[in-house]
Amino acid sequence: MATMKMYKKPEMMNPVLVGGLPGSGYVAKLAVDHLVKELGAELLGEIFSPSFPPQVLVTKDGIVELMKNELHWWQDGETKADLILFTGNTQAVSPEGQYDIAEKVLGVAEEFGVKRVFTLAAFVTGERVEKPKVFATATEPELLDDLKKHGVVVMKEGNVGGTNGLLFGLAKLRKMQGVCLLGETSGYIIDAKSAHAVLETLAKVLGVRVDTSALENRAKETEAFLRRMQELE
Repeated sequence: MATMKMYKKPEMMNPVLVGGLPGSGYVAKLAVDHLVKELGAELLGEIFSPSFPPQVLVTKDGIVELMKNELHWWQDGETKADLILFTGNTQAVSPEGQYDIAEKVLGVAEEFGVKRVFTLAAFVTGERVEKPKVFATATEPELLDDLKKHGVVVMKEGNVGGTNGLLFGLAKLRKMQGVCLLGETSGYIIDAKSAHAVLETLAKVLGVRVDTSALENRAKETEAFLRRMQELE
């Protein structure tokens, strides 16, 4: 069973949960990590689990970092709207672990009064994508009607795997609305371009202003690298 360590319990007004753990193209993680950094979100809690890979990560300064998931909190200074941002450096490697993590995160969200859950994920094409589309699926039809206004493509088949899928799906059992935004990606590279597309759509849906230039620059660097590889071939 996972261990949850909570460091803050702030008062929140109608908070929204946004989740994105590592997956194909790192689309979800890049987007949520960017939100955490650009918004200056505060660390709310950490999750440690025996279902995480049995390893530690070595950082650039030579210090090890445990495998963990994190919850961050940000409040809009003008509207006082709250975001709970869920990310981490890994997903659980077992189905049981993924269900356990998802339920623990949703339990915390429920305590804070969350009514709507957004997760981010990758829509894998297996081919290079020049201009990534953003796909969407949801727990209720009316949610999709609203998302269409922001130019998303409704996902008509397939599945959303891992904790990124479980989190918004299981939200329905707790009477929360669930939405998943998926960025189109080849799945072969760390895809900042797809993460940028998803984050732009999410920001519009939530009405949050966030500077995405750093993510956009990273996407341009990746594109330049891929072009050089093609020229070499």
